[in-house]
Amino acid sequence: MMRQISALSLSAVLMGGCAAPEASPTPTLSLAAPAIKVLDFTPTPTIPPTATLFPTETAAPTLAPSATPAARAVQPQNPAAPVQPQAPVQSQPVAVAPPPQADVASAEQYTIDLINAQRALAGVAPLGRDETLMNIARARVADMITREYTGHLDPVTGERLARRMMRDAGYTSNYLGENWYGTINPPPKNAEVAMNWFMTDPPHYRNILSPNFVSVGVGIGFNGRQWLLIQVFAGAN
Repeated sequence: MMRQISALSLSAVLMGGCAAPEASPTPTLSLAAPAIKVLDFTPTPTIPPTATLFPTETAAPTLAPSATPAARAVQPQNPAAPVQPQAPVQSQPVAVAPPPQADVASAEQYTIDLINAQRALAGVAPLGRDETLMNIARARVADMITREYTGHLDPVTGERLARRMMRDAGYTSNYLGENWYGTINPPPKNAEVAMNWFMTDPPHYRNILSPNFVSVGVGIGFNGRQWLLIQVFAGAN
């Protein structure tokens, strides 16, 4: 009898010590789709870049640069629809003899000659050299050098300086534009390098070939690091 009790006690002890562990809950896979954040892609109006045409062009600095001086555009009131030139397949070689090296004034005229050579290839009337626009382009270059910036816009206010300068000078056309370029190449090579690049970039070659423009001015200057070249364009008043 004692043996039976002992056996039963031992059995109870063994069963108590070897209790099976509780089964861990089986992980469940959630099929709920993660929350997706819907972004608002409502387009906002953007200002046209570097080369600028007004109404679809770029701006420029002022004759008397203020503390407020730029690949954007101001829309004119009820302008006539501008005629857009066809994009050239590539820059075409032009037969224009370059001036002597480092002759800035000659390089400015050389730039105008290169512009009109491209317009002739496109079947567009040549632009007239405008001395007021020449002064505006030179003032733009001087302002960039003095205030150590580059671009179409005033680095402080974001104003389109070329446009303001042309308006202040009496240009009332809806079509005003500006191209600018910087290179380590001195005149007259800088004019060729600038034109070659302009003719590969739609906003710039549109300014060069636009039939809406009738006159042009060019300014060139050195800022200690590169030669800056600016072209400003105006339509008929």
